[in-house]
Amino acid sequence: MPLSPDRRLQVRIAGALVLVVGVNGLVLSVLAWSVRRALSASGRSASIELGLPLTVGTVLLGAVGLVAVQARYGSRTVVSGLDLEELEGDGPRNVAGRVRRLAAQADVPLPSVAVADRAEPGCLTVGTQRSPTIVVTTGLLERLDDDELEAALAHEVAHVANRDLPVATAVAASVAIGDRLLERERLLRRVLGNAVIIALVTGIGIVVFAIPILVIGLACLVVSSVARGLLGTNAIAIGLFSKTREYAADRGASQLTGDPAALAAALETLEAERPNRDARLYASATLGIVPRPLLVEEDDGDDDEEHWVERYLPAVSLEGPEDPSGVNRMLIWLYARTVLPARTKVRRALGWRPSTHPTTEARLERLQALERRRRG
Repeated sequence: MPLSPDRRLQVRIAGALVLVVGVNGLVLSVLAWSVRRALSASGRSASIELGLPLTVGTVLLGAVGLVAVQARYGSRTVVSGLDLEELEGDGPRNVAGRVRRLAAQADVPLPSVAVADRAEPGCLTVGTQRSPTIVVTTGLLERLDDDELEAALAHEVAHVANRDLPVATAVAASVAIGDRLLERERLLRRVLGNAVIIALVTGIGIVVFAIPILVIGLACLVVSSVARGLLGTNAIAIGLFSKTREYAADRGASQLTGDPAALAAALETLEAERPNRDARLYASATLGIVPRPLLVEEDDGDDDEEHWVERYLPAVSLEGPEDPSGVNRMLIWLYARTVLPARTKVRRALGWRPSTHPTTEARLERLQALERRRRG
């Protein structure tokens, strides 16, 4: 039975698309204003005067083009470094054959299938609307039985039928940018913390490190502001269509397989394999059947690993050197009583993440209602 796009989802996608275009237009406007101010400050005049209507039209055209580029090439950022193996035949467990049959049943463009050698179970769709690629992990193939695997693949085919891939990919591309900015922010915060500790422990370092601390602090503030701005925008865009997107794909998968219980069982299996970190902001988690990232590197998620920049800062203990006058002990006591608690609260505030999927419990309830309707 061919699947038709979910109308309610299309309306929400249109709203998210307007938001994404608006944000890209704002970014282009700020960049153009910054370049013009820089040219003016250097004594060079920017004599191009387009007028308000033409200026707005140019910015909107550039924003639409930028979103189109993100939608077309953003998925490369999502799966970069995963070393995907695109299947030529049917592949393990006839996964490509299953996708081919489901795509013909739904009357959608045939997606290619790629396998990522990752232990974590994952399934997502990347690429363009005309040339989508369904990515599955070896962990998914190992954990799901035949009916659950069929339902998971049908869920991804339903995303293609609902035509939500371009906007979802554009949002995921901005999420990937936010991820990288947050990594830089964490690095700057660690370097700033080390510099403050060195300044407190060495005493005279407060004067010596004053300017570097100020520069690093300002850089951290700028990066944090941009990253949080993207985070807030992504939260609104994702909130506009993410839940409806997943509900519609669940419903479409149930129509393709005629077995809502199989998809519910697959979601329960995947939910039991919880990630060891908060993965809601990861780009691959944004596009996945469940909010689980496909990690490029297998690690334990330790954020305290030393970065190469920190090698230029000596390791300093909060205990500090012997100080008969007690000045260091007083400064460290003040640091522990004021700065550390404030930093903990700031980290908690900065740790907020938007939800990229409805809860599994809510999805299971809807699938159970579909199963009762099917049987009744």
